[in-house]
Amino acid sequence: MTTTTLTTGEAAVAGAAIGGVFIVAALISIAVLVLGIIAGWKIFKKAGQPGWKILIPFYNAYILFKIVGMNFWGWFAALLGCSLVYGFFGGVNFTDITETTNGIYFSMNMNTIGWIAYVAEAIISIVMMAILSKRLATAFKKGTGFAVGLFFLPFIFEMILAFGSAKYDKKAALKK
Repeated sequence: MTTTTLTTGEAAVAGAAIGGVFIVAALISIAVLVLGIIAGWKIFKKAGQPGWKILIPFYNAYILFKIVGMNFWGWFAALLGCSLVYGFFGGVNFTDITETTNGIYFSMNMNTIGWIAYVAEAIISIVMMAILSKRLATAFKKGTGFAVGLFFLPFIFEMILAFGSAKYDKKAALKK
């Protein structure tokens, strides 16, 4: 096996290229964040809520649930319960420590209750997002196809809601 050593100049060029990639990625991320905030602001305004509420973490989720006529606290309690169960029971346990001539090896396992809570939290999140997508689409008089788009490509479909001609219908939002 042969190894290649970079010269100082080659290393500098490689480092600059990697740095450039990170800068471009950061700028794209900031642009997506800003556009997402603007879209959320406009969606909130269309639904009769002050746009600034999109800027406050957790509270913005509460307002979004309110806009679509869902109970935020039920979902929050379910997710918090799963997180607490996972926290109590889901930690990694070192069950076997073996010393050999090559070093020390640890065998690890995760408690079954912890795994169940971890999977339950993921399932609850996915179901919640699916229902929220459907309810948001319904609140803006859009169909199931639009709801599927909101679920799989939220950034694009939230832009369509925000900047398109969709109108919020409170009666449609409150229908179950």
